[in-house]
Amino acid sequence: MTANQMPDIELRDIRLTVVEPNGAERTLFDAMRFAPQPYERSVAILGRSGSGKSTLLRVLAGLHLDYSGEYHYAGAPLTITERHMADFRRQHVGIVTQSPTLLTDRDVLQNVLVGERRSAASRASECLEWVGLAGYERKRVRQLSGGEAQRVAIARALFSGPQLLLADEPTGALDADTETQILELFSRTVEHGCRVIMVTHSERVADWCDGRRVVRDRRLC
Repeated sequence: MTANQMPDIELRDIRLTVVEPNGAERTLFDAMRFAPQPYERSVAILGRSGSGKSTLLRVLAGLHLDYSGEYHYAGAPLTITERHMADFRRQHVGIVTQSPTLLTDRDVLQNVLVGERRSAASRASECLEWVGLAGYERKRVRQLSGGEAQRVAIARALFSGPQLLLADEPTGALDADTETQILELFSRTVEHGCRVIMVTHSERVADWCDGRRVVRDRRLC
């Protein structure tokens, strides 16, 4: 993984309304602002269930576009359209979820290469080595432990050399020892200039981060 410059991120006056299963509308965010400080290379997002933590990550990833307000990245406002945000995501963002969405009918290398040219296999192998899985290229996904599967998912997220890594409860399904290993891996990621923003319920994970925010009363505190 190569070093990148840590990006400036700022959400300004975000208002976002969701429709509940019963058809009622609920304002999830109202005049919400988010701007990590330069020293906050990693930020934990906490809050009660249903407060909007995962939705916030989707906004940051450019996957949720139905909101008002401004999203600034590296000092410039983003154009909030599907095409522009898809380009933004492809160039700048890596995404890790709690349950790795790996393709069980493919091997590890093929999972890292999903959506990429086969000629990029050397880059995929480099990412696997970086996450501690050198030599796992031909291993079947079904043979992986939970921690190994999460490492494959992280390798895939880091494939494009993102400046922003968004993680949604990435250690929530792991034991304490494996959680420590994943946090050590994130520490290396941060040291290479990639800002990590992580939704978590774990105080231990939140304590690892440089900063924390709590989603409360439709804003970040």
